[in-house]
Amino acid sequence: MKFFQILLIVTPLLSGCINNAGMGIQTQDEVIPQKTASGQMNCGDGICNGPETPDTCPEDCQESVPTSSVLSPDTPALYFFYAIHTHGSDEFLPFSDPGQTTVDPETADNMIAAIEGIAAILDRYGIKASWQFLPAAVKGFYIYQGEDNIIHQLLESGHEIGVHTHKLGDVEVAYENIQEYIGITPVTSSGFVAQLSKVSPSESKNAMSFAIDVPVNLGLSVGTVNLSPGGEKNTLSPECDDVLGIGNDMWAETGNLMFPWRPDYIHQDPCNHNPIGKMLFIDHVSIDWLILPDKNGPPDVLDNRHFNQLKGMFDGAVNYMAVHQPKRPATWGFVTHIIEYSVGGNGENLPETTALAALDEFLGYVHSKYQAGLVIYATPGEIADIVTAQE
Repeated sequence: MKFFQILLIVTPLLSGCINNAGMGIQTQDEVIPQKTASGQMNCGDGICNGPETPDTCPEDCQESVPTSSVLSPDTPALYFFYAIHTHGSDEFLPFSDPGQTTVDPETADNMIAAIEGIAAILDRYGIKASWQFLPAAVKGFYIYQGEDNIIHQLLESGHEIGVHTHKLGDVEVAYENIQEYIGITPVTSSGFVAQLSKVSPSESKNAMSFAIDVPVNLGLSVGTVNLSPGGEKNTLSPECDDVLGIGNDMWAETGNLMFPWRPDYIHQDPCNHNPIGKMLFIDHVSIDWLILPDKNGPPDVLDNRHFNQLKGMFDGAVNYMAVHQPKRPATWGFVTHIIEYSVGGNGENLPETTALAALDEFLGYVHSKYQAGLVIYATPGEIADIVTAQE
């Protein structure tokens, strides 16, 4: 099984503002462990939980999909985003060794082919994604392709480039590599939930606050995460009594927390919103959509079955907008790794056409909602600008 993690764009670094002594927070050489299917919900529990759909669990989901009688011209649009963790199971890829001395041409070409395949589908629908890179990938693609590398091409096409790490010591490296090799200063980061894997539940608030403080000190201001409660996906949500931000009670149907918020890392209480905080959290759906009912973990290669589960979550979000018609910006997004479109976890193979076709079919469905005025495509950075302008 592939190495998998939840959140989107950066595992934060350390800073001197919050003391991590005795907290058991990850060291520079530790990475988040592989996820399991513990987040699965059960059909028949009376709640349509994310990957459950009217087809797979009609007893729970009979009313979860929006109908023409529910939708109205007054239904506000939902901000839709897609975050892509652009790396393999080995963090040093496309280099052939952990010392990052030589780029492996076959690995680099296969990773680039996956990126290009996904980007071509996004371009078809006019969607700009948030591509989040480990430090080795940024450096490796620059060495392999020069200034006009695949990351620069994505940037020129209007996509967002963000920071993503698994180790605490890599956040600043990734941030600086993007500055040096791509020529921009990123604003988006992810990997926050990784900081919770090495601490007890009682320490999770301090660990998350510490994880936020680090990218903030670098100037990063947008975080993509998954903190939706349920299924023991993270230790923070139970400590928050499953209440994060303001009004985020829709997660059972949508798979995510739809209202962005500024976690109060300043007072080590990230459950609550603090309007003066410098980090805006934008939540994407949980790992549940990647785990089929008869499986124990994420797949080697994505197919239509996985995206059908994701469609159930998306429909739940569209339905929430129709029923509740919130007056503030609401978001729904999902995350994948490029390796989930290819056999193997380390760039051994080109992307599978069936996996890309499954993504194409799902985004085609999302695009039908876009054409109906129910969805607005945006990157996390763009969403943050919209939220900030309305604060």
